[in-house]
Amino acid sequence: MRLLLSKPQAVLLDEPFSKLDTALRKEMRSLVFSQLRDAGLPALLVTHDHADADAAGGPVIALG
Repeated sequence: MRLLLSKPQAVLLDEPFSKLDTALRKEMRSLVFSQLRDAGLPALLVTHDHADADAAGGPVIALG
């Protein structure tokens, strides 16, 4: 919420859910991505977790 209050023009998420257990990870992904969509903010997600990438709902670029 602090991020949204700063009124950014874009958001970089670098492994934001990596330290969470499975249940909390799913809940936080849903909350974060819905808040970003509602705010109309473009986001770049860096992750090693395919489920995080899929949950973001945007194009995925996989690096080898």
